[in-house]
Amino acid sequence: MIRALRADDREAIVEIVRATGNFNEEEVAIAAELVDACLNNPNQTDYFTFVATDEATGRVSGFLIVGPTPATTGTFDMYWIASHPDFYGRGISQALDRQAADFVRERSGYLLIAETSSQPSYERTRAFYAKQGYDVLSRIADYYKPGDDLIVYGKRV
Repeated sequence: MIRALRADDREAIVEIVRATGNFNEEEVAIAAELVDACLNNPNQTDYFTFVATDEATGRVSGFLIVGPTPATTGTFDMYWIASHPDFYGRGISQALDRQAADFVRERSGYLLIAETSSQPSYERTRAFYAKQGYDVLSRIADYYKPGDDLIVYGKRV
């Protein structure tokens, strides 16, 4: 099941970000900051957070943060999409991606952008985007650090 963010989801989301093994503590803090922005100011319109829950246990199994790209008409950024490793292979991220596409379409959007790293530990992420129909739009060499490129994906919805 996918639903809107609730206050008691915060720690589960932070745990998901940590459990993926791809993010340092600064990046974990950024994810928590975006969740806090949604929780502390429910009327803001920059970030929208959704969670996936396991039907059997009710446990938060994944999350999505998406929002309109400033100064565009119809482009949206997927700021975060992740599922807990305990739930890999169960279609959680695919369901969250469908939620993102539906969210964008409901707001008359047409383009969903996602960014990721070129590091080997992100191979699963890059394969996910390709499988979901995203195209590589650009690659910026050494963006995050030397040898770690930014790869920008996009999908028309």
